[in-house]
Amino acid sequence: MKKNSFRLSVLLTFSLFLSVGCDQYSDAQSGDLNDDVLGQYSPSMEMPSPTLSGSFLSAQFAQNRSDWEAASNYFAKILDTSPTDKEIQIRLMALQMGSGHYDQAIQIANKISKSEGADKTLANLILALESFKSGKFQESLKVISGDQNDPVVLAILPLVKSWAEAGKGATDITELKDSPSLIYQAVLVAAYTKNKDALAQLAQSYDFVKTRTPVARLEDIAVIFAHYGETEESKGIYEALKAGIPERAAFYDTQIKNLETESKKNLPNQLSNPQVGLSDAIFDMAQILSRGYEDSARLFAHMSLYLNPDNAAAYELLAEIASDHKLYSEATTYLSRIDTSGDKNRKIQIQRQIAQLQVLAGYPDEAIRILETLASDHKNIDAQIQIGDIYRGQEDFKNALKAYNRAYDFLGNAITAQYWDLSFARGMTNERLKNWDQAEKDLKTALLFQPDQPYVLNYLGYSWADQGIHLDKAAELIEKAVRLKPDDGAIVDSLGWIYFRMGQYDKAVVTLEKAIELAPTEPELNDHLGDAYWRVGRKNEAKFQWKRAVSFTSDSSLIEKIQSKIDAGLPENILVNQKTEKVVENK
Repeated sequence: MKKNSFRLSVLLTFSLFLSVGCDQYSDAQSGDLNDDVLGQYSPSMEMPSPTLSGSFLSAQFAQNRSDWEAASNYFAKILDTSPTDKEIQIRLMALQMGSGHYDQAIQIANKISKSEGADKTLANLILALESFKSGKFQESLKVISGDQNDPVVLAILPLVKSWAEAGKGATDITELKDSPSLIYQAVLVAAYTKNKDALAQLAQSYDFVKTRTPVARLEDIAVIFAHYGETEESKGIYEALKAGIPERAAFYDTQIKNLETESKKNLPNQLSNPQVGLSDAIFDMAQILSRGYEDSARLFAHMSLYLNPDNAAAYELLAEIASDHKLYSEATTYLSRIDTSGDKNRKIQIQRQIAQLQVLAGYPDEAIRILETLASDHKNIDAQIQIGDIYRGQEDFKNALKAYNRAYDFLGNAITAQYWDLSFARGMTNERLKNWDQAEKDLKTALLFQPDQPYVLNYLGYSWADQGIHLDKAAELIEKAVRLKPDDGAIVDSLGWIYFRMGQYDKAVVTLEKAIELAPTEPELNDHLGDAYWRVGRKNEAKFQWKRAVSFTSDSSLIEKIQSKIDAGLPENILVNQKTEKVVENK
């Protein structure tokens, strides 16, 4: 196993960080970076003795599936037997910090810091954060300044230094103000120390909307400038955002009007104390690294939470990482730690996210219970629609329809542009229940609000074609859907199937072959192509496609229908009616 691989990984990761800056939406990709901070380094030791090899392999497996809690427990067992192994200590320290066991991580960091021959980079960073959290700003700088040749220190030292000086009442943004990636932090530090001269210089020196600063951060900067009298720069930011994000024009108009009336928003929470400020800066690192380097992101998100346990964004990032690894219970725990007291809308949003995690975890009844409480207590239409979506996902269309109808009741039975997707969802549900007249009305209503929505175009057109009605109009709708979404195999298949239903078998073959290229393992697409091949006389190829379709599905009813065609072919005078839901819309 590689020695000093942690240092190598840190070098690569933070070279990446310095190059992409603090833009939360930067594309954190690099051909030179194969793994992340914790993922790349391993204990520089041979496989442990047979008595410990099970723990070692179990720890590796747990870490690979992002179960750091279990990985920590396994490595702790190894360390009990080999208490002086520095690499095991470093790894366990990182796992403990990234699992939220901060006291244990600090305890190990102290041991590593006092030992000889160990890589102390991460240990010293953790100890520096401990001092910083306690308000011992000078001591924090002393701890971290010992590793100034290390990339991780070079990346984080300017932030620690500036916020430490701010904690002592001084403004030192020298190393922040000339870095596009750190300019937001420079504004925060100057605002925290109430240094109007520094803020004025920043306002005059930068066109902030041309930096890589995310929109939410630009809005914070505008608020800060307005608060400290830099109203022209604040207005300029709002005007630029208004032009770039027209859907939020009304909000920015209100902010500009407030500038004129001196009615200003509260300052950002990052200015409450230096710990919160540094926590936010470290979270920015975590956000960047989450794009492909989740172990690193998790480690820095927990460092951010160590400094500020109320950092909701860090909890949400950790929940997202856990959910991506199907650790739904852990994700729910993180979301449950977010303080939503006094913010009803935020509470509803978090509860809806938790409900979705319950569905993914296989507990739809619990999810529905959570959502029904939100719908009943707050008349929340989004929660009510979500209930319908859960039932529809279970193919319980009767209860789905009841849920969607109740959502309609919340709207006074008058659909609005904001909830066009409710019409789409109810239309699909009614179609599956064979309530075709109502389904057609719902789908047309959705299309009225979203005339260029490819999935609505596809669903309505395919439903017409499947009934053998309005075929010309159906073809027109789905041809438009294909133009809008040419890389969607299901939509291209719908067009091919319409050509089949219209008896245009040659066109159906060409179109369905394109669909198969886009989605080669979809059983319905292979089945449709088999039908088209049969109609043009390519019967051996038809049977081959039908056999492929059978191999790609476990649906017994579909297998039975296809097998009958494999055995006897497609009846010459009968069009096959295979009802399938062609798409699932992106919610």
